[in-house]
Formats: sequence, C-alpha cells, structure tokens
Amino acid sequence: MSTKLRPKVPCDCKKCNGKLVDTRTRKKHYEEEKQFQSSMKKGKEKEASSSIHASTSGNRSRSDSVDSSHSSRDRYDDDVIMNDSDHARSDEEFLSPKPVSRRKRRRYDQFHKTQDNIIIPGEEPEQHSDSSGDEEGSLTDDDDHDDSDFDELSSDDDELFAAPRSNLNYDPDEEKFVDVNDPWILLWIFKYQERFRLSDVAINSLIGFFSLVLKDINTTRFKEFPSTAYMARKLLDITKRSKTFVACTDCNKLYNPTEIMPKSDDNSANSGFKCTHIEFPNHPMEKYRQQCGSELLLKVPVNNGFNWHPKMIYPLPCLKTQLSIMYKRPGFEDLLKKWTDRNDIPGIMSDIYDGEIWKTFPSSLNTPNAARFFEPETADRHLGIMINLDWFQPFKSAVYSCGAIYGVICNLPRDIRFKRENMLTLALLPGPNEVKLDKINHYLAPIIDELLELWDGFNLPTAGKNVRLAVICCSNDIPAARKLCGHASALAGCHRCYKRANREEGRKSNFSGFEDMNDWFIMKDPVEHRRNAMIWKHQLTKEDRNQHVKRTLVRWSEMLRLPYLDPIRFLVVDPMHNLFLGIAHWIVKRLWIDNDKITKAHLELMEKRAKQIKVPADVGRIPYKIATGEEFSGYTADQWKTFIMIYAIPIMWDLLDEADQQILTHFVMACFLLTARIIEDSALDEAHSRLLTVARLVEDNYGPEMITPNFHLSLHLTECCRDYGPLYAFWCYSFERMNGVLGK
Repeated sequence: MSTKLRPKVPCDCKKCNGKLVDTRTRKKHYEEEKQFQSSMKKGKEKEASSSIHASTSGNRSRSDSVDSSHSSRDRYDDDVIMNDSDHARSDEEFLSPKPVSRRKRRRYDQFHKTQDNIIIPGEEPEQHSDSSGDEEGSLTDDDDHDDSDFDELSSDDDELFAAPRSNLNYDPDEEKFVDVNDPWILLWIFKYQERFRLSDVAINSLIGFFSLVLKDINTTRFKEFPSTAYMARKLLDITKRSKTFVACTDCNKLYNPTEIMPKSDDNSANSGFKCTHIEFPNHPMEKYRQQCGSELLLKVPVNNGFNWHPKMIYPLPCLKTQLSIMYKRPGFEDLLKKWTDRNDIPGIMSDIYDGEIWKTFPSSLNTPNAARFFEPETADRHLGIMINLDWFQPFKSAVYSCGAIYGVICNLPRDIRFKRENMLTLALLPGPNEVKLDKINHYLAPIIDELLELWDGFNLPTAGKNVRLAVICCSNDIPAARKLCGHASALAGCHRCYKRANREEGRKSNFSGFEDMNDWFIMKDPVEHRRNAMIWKHQLTKEDRNQHVKRTLVRWSEMLRLPYLDPIRFLVVDPMHNLFLGIAHWIVKRLWIDNDKITKAHLELMEKRAKQIKVPADVGRIPYKIATGEEFSGYTADQWKTFIMIYAIPIMWDLLDEADQQILTHFVMACFLLTARIIEDSALDEAHSRLLTVARLVEDNYGPEMITPNFHLSLHLTECCRDYGPLYAFWCYSFERMNGVLGK
C-alpha cells in the first residue's frame, strides 16, 4: 500500500501569505476569496437600497449568513484556542456570507487531552508517558547497617524533589469582573451548564447563538458580547488558573516550560531539552552520578519545519484561586461558621468536630499553650482540609491510569462538604501509569509550597480577611496512603503501630498472632518517623535507601515539610476499602467460595432469595448478581456494604457452619456499629472487640496465613473514629465519585 504525495505550491491568500500548501488547498482558498469578494460587492449594493422591504430582507439574509459562518468557526474553536484578534472581527466580516465547507472530522487517539478538557478549559497540553508501574522494594529480614548521626546529616539533598519556580502567581488584584453589557446572561448560561452537566462544546454553541441573536437585536449595545465560551470565561474572569510544569517521563522531575522551550526562531535539530536531574549526586560510583538525559520535548511537524511540544504536562490548579472563588459565593462564610452552633455532648460523636484532632489542633507550633486553630472566632478564616490521593482509569477500552489529589473543607456542614462544587482539586497527575513510590514527591513539592504559604496565611480582598489553611486528615486506599506520607508497603508492617508482618520460611507473610498484642499495639512516634525519613533522604545510594526502608519501613515524603502534620494520626484507615472492598470481599470469596463452603448451587439459591427481599429505595443499587460471572463480579464498595449489612445473614445463614456463622455475626455487628451516623464511645469499644474476635476466629479456623493487612488495620478504625468522628466524616465514597466525574 503506497501513499500518493502531491506537490506543494505557494498560496498567496491572506490566510497563508505565501506558505507552501497542497494544490487542492490553494484552489480551495482561491475559491473562498473569490466568493468573499463577490458577496462583499452584493452587500454594498444592498446597503445602497433605501427601501424598507430591501432592508428587512437584508437583515434576514445577514442573520442566515452569520449563522453559517459562526457554525463553521465554532467547529474550529473546538480544536484550537483563538487569539483576541480572531474575535474582534469587523462588522463587514460578519455581514459577508463565507462558504461553509464541511470539514472532515478530526480523528483523535483515545488519550487525547481528557483531563484538561474537563478541569482547565482553555488549556490543551499533550500528555505522553513511558513511566512504568510501581516497584515496591523487597522487604526481607533486617540486616546490620550503621546510620550516621541525624544531627550531622548534610543538607546537600534538601532540593532533591524541589519544584521549579512557578510560572503563575496568585494576584488578587487580577480578579476583576470585566464590565460587559448584561453579564447575567453569561452567568445564567454557565449556571445552566453546571446544573445539567452539559459539555463545553454545547455551551460554546449556546453562547454563540446568544451572541448572534443579541447583536441582531442591537449591534451597538451588544458589540462586546462574546461569541465563544472561551471569551466569555475570559470576560467574567472565571477561567481556572493553573500552574503548568513539564514532567520527565522517566524520573518525573518537573521543569518550568518557559525555561526549557526553545525560542520560536530556533528550529535546529539539536534544540531538544534533556532532563538534567541527578538522583544520587553524591554516589561513590561515577556512573550513578549521570544526569537522567531523557528527552522532555517532542518534535511536531508543521509546514515550515517543526515545533517543540512537551512530552508530558503536569497541570496544577491554583488552590488560592479556588478558595477565592468559593468565598465569592453568597452565604459561603456563614456555612463555614455553622459548626459553631452545634451542641457538644460528651461521649457522643456525630461529625468531625467531635473528634480529638479538631478539638486540639494548635494555632501555632512555636508558642507554648497556643490557642486552638479551630475556634468560633476564626471559623470563617481558619480552614481545615482533608486530602485524598487516588488513581483511576478514565478509559474503558484501554489501561491508562490518571492520578488526582482532592481536598474538602471540613469547616463546611457534612451534607454539602463532599459536593462537587465544594471539592478542591489540588493536582492532576499525568499517566499512563501510577507514579513510582518516592517519585511522587516531585509532584507533591509544588503543592506543599502552596500549602506552606496558606498555613502562614494569605490576604483575600474579596472576603476582607486573612485566611489560613491546614491539612488535618489524609484519607486514601492503602497503596496511595503509603506513597503520600512516606510509609513502606502494608505487606511489611502497619503504619500506625509497631506490628510487623510475620515472615516464616515456606509460609505466606501475614499479620496473625494476637497473644502479645499489648507489646505492639502502640501508636508510633511521629518524631521518630520524621527522623527516619530524613535519614532515608540523605542516603548516598539506592541500595542504602532500600536497606533503610527494610529496617524502618519509612521513606521521605514531601508532606513532612508541613510542620504541623502528624504522619501517623493524620493518615486514617479508610473504612470503604478496609471493611467492604477488603474484609467483606475476602471472607465471602476467599474463605467461603474458594474453600467450597459456598458452592455454585448455593450462590444461585442466594441470588433467588435476594430477589425476594424488598428494601427501601434509598438503599442504592441492589446487589442481585451473586452467581453471575466469577461470583459477585463487578460489585462496588457500596454494593458490598449493602450485601453485608442487609442481605448476608438472611440469604446465607443456613448455608454456613457454626464457626462461619460466628464470623459473619461479629463482622456484621461491627459494621452496623461503625457506620452509625451518631456513635458513642461504648459502641466504639464494642466494635473494636468484635473486629478482634473476627480476626481470631479466622486465624483459628482457616490458619494464620489468612490474616491479611486489612484484618489488622481494621483494629485501628476505632482510633480513627475518636480522632475524626463517625466513618461518614472521612471515608472515601465521595472521592471515588469524583474519580467517576473526571473519568467522564
């Protein structure tokens, strides 16, 4: 199969101005200019006519021609961002009926600019990545290795993960509402889009239609009315600002685009910028002190040669801008103060404000007996946020992992706290794979820089106050939690207490053995964690770092730069992943189905019984498909929750033996106690006792190898409740919903 190459010839039209184009393209441009000149001549003849009938007909013809021209231009706007000069067209151009040629629909690959179209309108960076998946270092027995004194550690590696200077600084004076006639029309259109979740393409067409209609009614009055959604956002100053970095596809080091992009007149073959990052600059062997050397830029052919584009872009939404927009909402500050009107009943918890963290978080770390950070007098100025790191698959037809870091303002009431409009987007991590272990620090560094500024406080002119912000909770699944706060794999040890996995030759590692529980069920020391993290950061070789992780289960995280962060208490155990996607799934599928306690015939009987149970409409998706596929295939966390708490006992009680009935009973009761919207201290004690009983029953009846990290981590759930209130205050259901929103 061969491709026919047509010769290129110079085109002298106004658009090309002598550029080399295809012969068919030059012919098309020639015909367009010819038709344009003809239509201009006819337009002038119609203007000379003074009859009313002719004037009316001219207006109708003008409206039709403008509609055709605008539709053609809008299709172009969907692909490129037009300059201001493109929108400031003269009235003669609007009056001229340009020919409407149906363009071929552009074919995009399935990874084309998905994140940026959703999160940052008006910016379209390309993303390509060759990074591989996570590789957790093997964790074996401890070996002897002498650490240098912590106080004598050099500071040569303090900038190991430092981000380049931002190319966008928050300036509150820039947030000015541009004066445009009847701005309420544009505001209504964008509220209409938010209410019905319409695409940007649809809103772009709607704004264009309004522009044509209003200008046809009164050209003078609506002369400045925007014709595209891009210009409308620019006029109203609602375009989401974001910092943009170029990320290395191999080592994930960040660079400022303005510092590495070649100049416009430099199109030589050697202009590509290579990564200069050195991971171990003090390594004793010279070959490990080499620069990364990966290409950061990609050649994109154009008519006159080629242009340079970054291989991978890291867009970072501006947190200060998001907060400023929220404070502009009517009644937002009153919602921040609403928690101050609550009645504090000792021994009963109904929200995060009843937890120990909220009650004891200090306003200053350097002042002894400092005032609390969360006080009624500072309710609308001191914000506490909960963050979540997660990866998700935005495409159903391919494996492509994108990452996101969300934040929620805990000052807001619980019924609106996790709504989409109240969620903060701290970062969007590029794909196609999850970031390796400590490499995520490169992406965290610019976020921490901004969080440190917010901890010191920043002036918000729109609200007339100085706003401070602190991260008070990190709620994630197990792998993301370990990356975020610098802990080793959950298969090696617990991040909250001193329990380590049992490693016996010929046996699978496990967390069994509860006889000596008083020796290891002790909260870790955060100061010791920071010390070990700093030692890891200053190791000279990769092997030294791996050995250090084996001994201490700690590696460095940029989150530790936050002086107030407790990497032990603030990192909660997520109940959604732990109880329902973890333990419930493990008990039913691994203990009962894989061990033939529940057969295929039993599953079909269970499904038949489940369909006979009538439940309220607010329960959610009913988990009917029990015997379909690989048994319980495709069950979501919410369906596992519904199955365990409503369906499990009535449909499978008589199918289990006595030991399994006890396991199911204790686990269901623990879930009922912990998922209550209002929980008492006595209920927490009972829930902890029942979860411990479940773990011991599983160990006695199925062996110690069946005690997974989830069984152990569930014993820390009651500690998390005492720090942050009921499970509803910190579980990950709402964050998972945001993943679905971004994926679409």
